[in-house]
Amino acid sequence: MSLLLLIDGYNVLAPVAAPNRDPDGRWLQRERMNLIRRLVDHLSDLQRENTCVVFDAAKPPEGRPSSFLVEGVTVCFAVEHAEADDLLEEMIASHSAPRNLMVVSSDHRVQAAAKRRGCGFCDSQAWLDDLLDGRVASACKSNKQTGQGRAVDGAEKPNRVVSEKQVDAWLKEFGF
Repeated sequence: MSLLLLIDGYNVLAPVAAPNRDPDGRWLQRERMNLIRRLVDHLSDLQRENTCVVFDAAKPPEGRPSSFLVEGVTVCFAVEHAEADDLLEEMIASHSAPRNLMVVSSDHRVQAAAKRRGCGFCDSQAWLDDLLDGRVASACKSNKQTGQGRAVDGAEKPNRVVSEKQVDAWLKEFGF
């Protein structure tokens, strides 16, 4: 089964949403579409087919169902939930292969839900930086979380302190 990338849409948008919103009131729709366009531009076809972006919404944008596809990316509006976090938690809890799930959110509640199920997770800003810098592929494949808020491949390495004596022994062993 391919990894599913589950993205907390407005959580990713928060750092980039325009502070001086335009007067026509369509700024939020444009910001959502900018995020989706970035996903389309930076993710592979397979990654897009396994990506779901969840947004808060009492109702979806006019003329749209609560869930739809944009070039392979699934876009969901949390219409039957108080907020997107509720839907994200539900999706995390019901996922049949949580180790194949990477959750992108800086919300501690969502991260805790991901951690409980053994999902990978990554802070929104770090993930967005990686996406825009072309480094999102490694974050998308990860399944563990480090203390620095970035996902890494494989198991977490223990934090061991190496004594000066051990270093000297290794240097001697390798002829340095």
